[in-house]
Amino acid sequence: MTGKFIVYYHAPGQFKGRGEFLRLMLEDAGVPYENTPDKLYGQGAWMDMFRPSAETILQETETDGADGDNGGSDDGAPYPCLFPPAIFHQPEEADADPVFVNQVGACMIYLGDVLGYAPETPAQRARANQTLLNAQDYIAEGRRTFHPVKDTMSYKDQKEEGDRCSKEFTKERMLKYLYHFEKVVKVHGAEAPVTGTSKVTYADFALFHVLDATVAQFNSEYYDYAWDKANVPNLKGYRGWFKNRPKLKEYFASTRCMPWAGDSMM
Repeated sequence: MTGKFIVYYHAPGQFKGRGEFLRLMLEDAGVPYENTPDKLYGQGAWMDMFRPSAETILQETETDGADGDNGGSDDGAPYPCLFPPAIFHQPEEADADPVFVNQVGACMIYLGDVLGYAPETPAQRARANQTLLNAQDYIAEGRRTFHPVKDTMSYKDQKEEGDRCSKEFTKERMLKYLYHFEKVVKVHGAEAPVTGTSKVTYADFALFHVLDATVAQFNSEYYDYAWDKANVPNLKGYRGWFKNRPKLKEYFASTRCMPWAGDSMM
């Protein structure tokens, strides 16, 4: 699938964040794309959660034109979205409508369909969706431990509480997730697509990235080298196998690859 792809996310070049899930798929497919923070914030933003107030969302809905262009909004967005990351895709076909969706899972499933990373059967899709959604739950829960006082407050403004809660997370909840993923990977082996497909799917990209985030965030002295000490041999082998995909190796060594934020598994 060709056309124009844009990843909408915060601060391109500064940290990976959840936009990295989408970048990994685009990079592995060898598809050109852009990163942009445009139209995320403020009056007229395309992300409703980042508008100045709830009322401004209603105001734009109420002033929508009678023809219903732009998905029921007059802000120019191809379709209403709540928060980033979001993927924009304009296919090359002259009569093709642009696609603009948010939610990591929805974005990855769409990219799987258009880039060739979709499961092959309904059963495989069900398992892929399970792994995708469990991976999203894992990184969301891990992120929240760095923001225990208030989710929208910076980690730096609640560092003491965040450090304590995130360390506690590595002792039990994190291990439950990792040991579950270990069982999942063991079904088909450490060097095979996680859902039993003949090729990798969006589920593999999701699982790989949360494992990579685990290593980057929690495998340090402060967290008692939680990844190294976790009894997940298949999971460790799987992460290494996936990380060595040729186009991903090239990406990780390039200036396109953004650094980890250093907190929140981002």
